[in-house]
Amino acid sequence: MNNPIGFKMDDLFIDCEISGDSYPTDLKKKLTITDDSQMVFSTDWEVANDLTFKPIFKLQNRTRYNVKIELKTNDKIFSKTAFFETGLMNGFKASAWIGSDDASIHGLDLIKEINIPQGIKNGRLYISGLGLYEAYIDDVKIGNEYLAPGFTNYNYYTQIATHDVTKLLQTAGTHTIRISLGDGWYRGKLGIKEHGGKADQYGNALMAIAELNYVNNSGVEERISTDTSWQGFTSQINHSGIYYGEDLDELSQSSAITIKQFAQPTKHLIDRLSLPIKEHETFPVVKKIVTPSNSIVLDFGQNMAGWVTFENHLPKGTKVALEYGELIQNGELYRGNLRSARATFSYVSDGKVHTIRPHFTYFGFRYVRLVGFPNDIDIKDFQARALYSDMSEIGKITTDNEAINKLFNNILWGQKSNFMDIPTDCPQRDERLGWTGDAAIFSKTASYNMDTYQFNKKYAYDVAVEQSINNGKVPLYVPAVDGDDGGKAVWSDVATIIPWVTYSRTGDEAILRQNFGAMMSWVDWVHDYAKKTRNEFLWLEADQLGDWLALDTEDIMHLKGKTPDDLIASAYYYLSAKLVSKTAKVLHANREHDYYQLLADKIKESFVAEFFTASGRLITDTQTALSLCLNLGLYPVSGRQVLTDKLVERIEKDKNHLTTGFVGTSELLPALSNNNQNELATQILLNNDYPSWLYQVKHGATTIWERWDSIKPDGNINDNGMNSLNHYSTGAVMAWAYEYLVGIKQDKGLKIQPQITPKFRSVEGHTKLTTGIVKVAWEIVNKVGTKVNLTIDIPYHNDAEVILPYADQWSANGEKHHNGDTLEAGHYEITYQPTSALIDKFDIHTPLANFYQDNEISQKLAKLIPFWDFLNLPGNMDHFKDYSILQLSREMKGIGFTPLNQEQIEQINLTFTNYKKEQLKKEQES
Repeated sequence: MNNPIGFKMDDLFIDCEISGDSYPTDLKKKLTITDDSQMVFSTDWEVANDLTFKPIFKLQNRTRYNVKIELKTNDKIFSKTAFFETGLMNGFKASAWIGSDDASIHGLDLIKEINIPQGIKNGRLYISGLGLYEAYIDDVKIGNEYLAPGFTNYNYYTQIATHDVTKLLQTAGTHTIRISLGDGWYRGKLGIKEHGGKADQYGNALMAIAELNYVNNSGVEERISTDTSWQGFTSQINHSGIYYGEDLDELSQSSAITIKQFAQPTKHLIDRLSLPIKEHETFPVVKKIVTPSNSIVLDFGQNMAGWVTFENHLPKGTKVALEYGELIQNGELYRGNLRSARATFSYVSDGKVHTIRPHFTYFGFRYVRLVGFPNDIDIKDFQARALYSDMSEIGKITTDNEAINKLFNNILWGQKSNFMDIPTDCPQRDERLGWTGDAAIFSKTASYNMDTYQFNKKYAYDVAVEQSINNGKVPLYVPAVDGDDGGKAVWSDVATIIPWVTYSRTGDEAILRQNFGAMMSWVDWVHDYAKKTRNEFLWLEADQLGDWLALDTEDIMHLKGKTPDDLIASAYYYLSAKLVSKTAKVLHANREHDYYQLLADKIKESFVAEFFTASGRLITDTQTALSLCLNLGLYPVSGRQVLTDKLVERIEKDKNHLTTGFVGTSELLPALSNNNQNELATQILLNNDYPSWLYQVKHGATTIWERWDSIKPDGNINDNGMNSLNHYSTGAVMAWAYEYLVGIKQDKGLKIQPQITPKFRSVEGHTKLTTGIVKVAWEIVNKVGTKVNLTIDIPYHNDAEVILPYADQWSANGEKHHNGDTLEAGHYEITYQPTSALIDKFDIHTPLANFYQDNEISQKLAKLIPFWDFLNLPGNMDHFKDYSILQLSREMKGIGFTPLNQEQIEQINLTFTNYKKEQLKKEQES
């Protein structure tokens, strides 16, 4: 965060970054922190082994601290300044919660007129509200955030925001403070256990608490607090809700109401953890659609979360509505996948020209249908605005393949659309909850794309809050609006995964220290459960969600795949125990490290005994099970290659396509790339028919779908009731792209290891570390794949081990190196000749359709494969196009052909090798 105001500051972590082609070796650093009157913390000049500081001193409330970082080299000093400001820290002293519990009121304005005889020097508004609030001074909105105070378990804690209002109170005289309130997550319908959600999940009153502090020009401090002297009025927002939308009537007459004072409705009132939700990108209308029913639909070209604003030119009294949706079907706006969500903004015009927007709701949409507007609207009056938590983009990947670039952009937009104070599953239907499994699986990708540190810190706090209520058990979604359901593998493991991923990306131990107790309590909950079964070191016989929405189930109505629940649950039991052990080691908690390491070891031993046969075969051959075991190291001694071979065989049986669901999708490609099957991993990424990531791109997706077939090949939507077109979880594949395609890995230090593949000609990617940007770009220079250029940028105070594929040695900036050498921080230009030419080559795993695109190799294979001519019969090639030669050989046995023997397979492999040499020779001659 830059210059944060009013955040809960348990552990200060201050960093800066420098950039350049090279870095000084004698760099020193110094930190100085002052308040308005004195220095409160400083360091001596010290060697800059990194550019981070963790100052420890007692913070005072309502205080601005000025931060100065100085860097010195060769007697030259460079400096950078910033600030942070504390909030109330200990809550309100004199202010009261005020509002109304009238169930018929869904929009409430709390108003106070104040007199300031002279201008002010400094002013702050400290404020919180239940449900959502916006604050104004003289009808000017305070701050640029929306949907405050965010989404929390309001019964346990609610957040206080701090706003600088100095500029709004410069004029002497009377000013009007207004706090406008709407139902929001606190009071509106929410959840999935009742159709359309349950109202009053946390309370039935609209209320706010606030304190205005200012110092006048005479130096005297004044304070104005909320109490029953404030006036209350019904607002022009007649109704609003997260699922409902909003009804704004600017002709409605406000009615005075009696204000009540309430006892504190929340256990803890704390300074904010949440990043502000802000408007970010804006989108003009790209197309005005007149539908067959003569409706007007506006297309903004991008699925997103947010709202549409418009300039009001409507006559007084005109009533209009904007109906939001994600898809056009049969020429009309389709809204069936919203389920019971009304998702509509209605407006009654006051006849004045000004910008109209919603206040206490948001929508997931690409399209809006206009109801009641004149046909001759000016589309320039309408604008879509994306809302999401205020995180900066820190990573990006670009390739020579535009479809892949579009996929990566879709993944980013899935993230933006669903990082709305909490990581939601979707932004459009009657759900929009903080599903823990989505957050856990996507967390690594999220942290590469955007700066998620503070976002994760808040969500981890939310998870720990729910655990404290449920004896360590983690709910399915957080906040747990429908009760304490949970205790499910993968989903509940968010308690260990989010803190560890955040630490791994930032190096800040504070996130581990703050969550260590919650991490242990989750593993302990599973262990206690397991003690009641036949083996305390396995997670058995529990109700699980399994590999949700996997495609390897035989029952299409069944929502989870074939991978046994017990296998997935026990694997994640192991993972979480391992992560707690690693966390304890970082925190020097030696006793806890030994305990959880021993627990993890026993889980692994039991896992292998339970899920592997005596001969070392895994009891199931699903893609998810094989990938999960490979990635977690859960296999017998010398079992890795056996699992890899089985995974490749399984993928061939599945026509070189994925069949994974929620759990397995993020595991599949890393399992392949880690085990010398990167070409197969890349081919799966590049598939563009169902099921695949690019199938979505081919069908016009601008975000990630909930289902692999959310839209069917004929363009019609899958009519299943659970079908979001903005669901980010399978976008977790982008972590693989950062770590393998680009080659940026953070584990025990920084490693640069791109898996350069002829399936791309060029790839460029970067992401941010604490000291700067790490960037890798590679290009296969010539058609024959005998020359590769790379550029690598390693930020300050980072050494990187560099491993390049098909390379014995290589030169960086003119100096010779070997694989495994370490490069210091700086910019490097590398050119090398791979030991094997990087051209896309055929092998026995290549889909048959690829051979038919090359007449020469097809003719060679026809002479070697007895049943090749069978493929030329009408319809056969379409049926078998995704099969490999080996898979086809097995299939042919069932219809009377003799499968290929080993000698024939070796001859086919030799043919491929010779063909590659011939192609190289032709390219070189040309």
